[in-house]
Amino acid sequence: MLLLHYQQLVFIFITTIKITSAFWWSLGLPSFQLWSSQPAANQLLEKDQFCSSLKFLTPEQRSLCQTNPKIFSIIHRSLRLAIDECQYQFRNQRWNCSLFNQPEILGKLILRKTPETAFMYALTSAAVMHNIAKACSKGELRECGCDKSQPKVSTDAMVKYQSTTTKPPTNAALSPMSSDGFEWGGCSDDLKFGRNISVSFIDRQELFMTPRRIVSLVNLHNNEAGRQSVERNVQLTCKCHGVSGSCTLRVCWRTLPDFRIIGSELRTKYASATQVRFNRAMNILKPRKASQKLFNTTDLIHIHMSPSFCEKNLQLGSLGTKGRECNLTTNEAGSCSVLCCDRGYETIISTIEEDCDCQFHWCCEVRFKKNTFISVGGDEIIVLD
Repeated sequence: MLLLHYQQLVFIFITTIKITSAFWWSLGLPSFQLWSSQPAANQLLEKDQFCSSLKFLTPEQRSLCQTNPKIFSIIHRSLRLAIDECQYQFRNQRWNCSLFNQPEILGKLILRKTPETAFMYALTSAAVMHNIAKACSKGELRECGCDKSQPKVSTDAMVKYQSTTTKPPTNAALSPMSSDGFEWGGCSDDLKFGRNISVSFIDRQELFMTPRRIVSLVNLHNNEAGRQSVERNVQLTCKCHGVSGSCTLRVCWRTLPDFRIIGSELRTKYASATQVRFNRAMNILKPRKASQKLFNTTDLIHIHMSPSFCEKNLQLGSLGTKGRECNLTTNEAGSCSVLCCDRGYETIISTIEEDCDCQFHWCCEVRFKKNTFISVGGDEIIVLD
């Protein structure tokens, strides 16, 4: 019975994928989440069969699924991290990154190289690198561990000073004093291994699934922009050691920040993304218009302009904004004037009663007043009874 149920899940999953375009983001669709939530024993029972059936992956990606399920599961976890971060960053915008809830939308949006697609390419690439690098330093993977390199620290490196009574992480011996006045030690996140996995799993897909040169160059550029965002936000974490609170010895290692920091930086890059064209004579990408700013390897680029996302249009990858909640504030993110696209809106008035000014009286009674909150479109008016 369990095997039959599993095979039904795989059939539903693969059928759903065939409707969409072939792409590894399909691992974020609800049908795959349904499979991944099954007990581990059921998954192992048909692991080879399942990995072989993922036709939206390249042969190399399917091979990784079979030979190293641990790394594959971290990549899947990274995609979920990227989806959650995307939906947080755009929660108050007309496009709220809800494409992973709609298989028919996912395929259409991937084909259109808009600023939104550029953001997702950079974010997913960054998430894979970030999660793999963190997994290495946590000892989750046999193939990697602590990064033992001792790079030159820039003057603008972020340094976090922690308690002198706390021991530095183990797994690495102290190194000689660096020119920056501290000793390398602890366990640094392995950015090099994280980058290698991100490149091998994501970038090589372009050789199989992107025939147009301009599309391939744009995708690869945005993938790299995401990885550079990870590297740019590496923190130098240090702990002091000494007698009576002094800092006679500083031990430092490199750590990656919370992914929210990387997501916020890429969100800023999205707002200034550059539309590009392909110069066949020079075999390079250039700004589509001379008036547009020149871009570098850290910027996001796109080919197509974004639709308004006001109306539902599956061909453009838009779900529209009908039925979304908005607030009555002025023209800002999440406001009705932005989300409703001049179509009007319904105002919901609700009344909420809460106890307040509670006091205990001897003996034994609690007396309180009641506040009545009238909520109008999210704005509260307090009426004291």
